[in-house]
Amino acid sequence: MMWKPSSIRSAACFSVCTIVVCISIPFVQGGTAYITTIPAYDEECFVIGSPAAGGTLEGNFDHLDDELSPEPLSIVIIDAKEERVMYRSRRRGTSGSFKVGLKPDQKVSLCFQNGIITAGRGQKSKSARTHDGKDRIIGFEYTVTPKDENTEAHTQNERNRKAAIELQRGLGNLMNHHQYMRMREGLHREIVERIFARLMWWVVLEAITVLAIAGAQIMYFRNFLERRRYM
Repeated sequence: MMWKPSSIRSAACFSVCTIVVCISIPFVQGGTAYITTIPAYDEECFVIGSPAAGGTLEGNFDHLDDELSPEPLSIVIIDAKEERVMYRSRRRGTSGSFKVGLKPDQKVSLCFQNGIITAGRGQKSKSARTHDGKDRIIGFEYTVTPKDENTEAHTQNERNRKAAIELQRGLGNLMNHHQYMRMREGLHREIVERIFARLMWWVVLEAITVLAIAGAQIMYFRNFLERRRYM
């Protein structure tokens, strides 16, 4: 299941009961930022197909739960047929980027793992990393660039074209990270609002308690002084 940044609340509450969910994503030229929730000791995998001539898969990811440790998280790209790991994120990384070459008509699985790890031949097992048993929210973006077999690789125009593509990708990554920052800000704002609401209720309850105690003390001293006057 995927959401765009406007669906941040529903993404934060989303949970999955199955052990592995694989969703086929169609080939796209432009990158779009998504967010997904990975349940504890589970993973979310997205199957991505290569163009007929092959190409390049690249993108970025960002851990949106700042208050939670990224220790149990692992992002891997696995060849769907050979079940070999083509990419694995660095340990304790809160964000990063990936880039792998794709063969013609190759299918790969982009997997976000929370507390499990993929070894050789696609075998998955429970990770030995420290885990708090909580879900993780990941923002990510990817693009698939087809291979152009009719372009001379060593011409000046090709070098200029590659430089322009790299610049476009860099700007795209910057825009995606800006979106991740806004997602994170929305999560933090919601937490602060809940804390402030609870604090206000506590202040009101405290004020009512103080007024009740003060009224009880006034009544007590009033009765005490009246008894002394009659004596």
